[in-house]
Amino acid sequence: MADVDILLVADPRFSGGSSTALIADARAFLDLGATVGLLLVTSRFFADPTDQPNPDVLALLDEAGVTPIESGATVTTKTAFLHHPLPFYHGVPEHAVMSADQVVLVVHHPPFRGDGSMEYNPLQTQAEIARKFGQSPLWAPVSGAIRRQLRSFAPLIRMTNTDWVNAFDIAGWCPERKGFDGPRPVVGRHGRPDPLKWPDRSSDIEAALKLGPDWSTHVLGCPREHLRDQGVDMTGWTVLDFNAAPVGDFLNDIDVFSYFYCDLWFEAFGRTVTEAMLMERPCILDPRLQATFGDLAQYCAPSEVRAAANRLRADPAETRRKSAQVRERIVLQYGTQSIGERLAALAVDHGTISRKGPIFAGPVQTVRKGIGLMRRRNAGIER
Repeated sequence: MADVDILLVADPRFSGGSSTALIADARAFLDLGATVGLLLVTSRFFADPTDQPNPDVLALLDEAGVTPIESGATVTTKTAFLHHPLPFYHGVPEHAVMSADQVVLVVHHPPFRGDGSMEYNPLQTQAEIARKFGQSPLWAPVSGAIRRQLRSFAPLIRMTNTDWVNAFDIAGWCPERKGFDGPRPVVGRHGRPDPLKWPDRSSDIEAALKLGPDWSTHVLGCPREHLRDQGVDMTGWTVLDFNAAPVGDFLNDIDVFSYFYCDLWFEAFGRTVTEAMLMERPCILDPRLQATFGDLAQYCAPSEVRAAANRLRADPAETRRKSAQVRERIVLQYGTQSIGERLAALAVDHGTISRKGPIFAGPVQTVRKGIGLMRRRNAGIER
């Protein structure tokens, strides 16, 4: 039997922001003096045998204060955090006999795709969690964009009253170079090499990253073959494999962060964007991200990136001043120093079943989308 302050339950095969957020949370809990249990699950969501566990997640098992939890164990905890809904929707073989004051599902992914189709059913996900762990969770969206989608399932699910946003260890994000201090400015982006993280049209990809002969282009994490198949001309680009360099070092070498993605993709939070802001790099973004970042960035069509970037370049002192202000706001909102206060607030959060606020889909629409998802699953169609 294990008795821990915090229990974390997650599939370690996520390679992007959800695993990074899990790690940041875990270390923040440890810094607060909490004991942490870690139960790793192996969901059927990962059907590709080449998907490997994230080594940084596995490394948590060796940290002082972390107790590995085996499937079937009896665990007593104040708060259990289950990370990402998709593994639980698709089913996990592992389980625990859990006694928790509070069970929280951190929702890193929306139920609806960019085209409006349903990717997972929160009601089925909730039932699977209750079956495997004995308690239904509070749903904790990582952003207001996900909260808007989850309201479509109220009052059948209960959400936390405030978002459980991604946390960042600010000490690891310190810009060492001022933007636009070199002879040739650099535009760039980073992220896992998923085609969904890139625009559908080669013209949009090139417009967002090829800003003319007086600019350089650096990319960390790029689906090279997919872009070549699309006809994207990457001549002259500096392209590094995902995780080939520390993200902070990469961002330190660029001057403008330009990020656009495909029509089907729904960006749940935008951790890569936040990292760029922490490194005091101005961000030119897909307009769909304005709901998350508001006045912290600029938004435009890919065809307008070149003009926007050249305006930033024309007044480097003003660009640096604004980028420093953005960093200060990000530190206050997302720094791990806020985790203790957020955890205390969560402990007395009994959740909400209110549909008040923007809703992605009405009851009839939601039911129809759920039926469509069920039909696709029965037919063995994932998309």
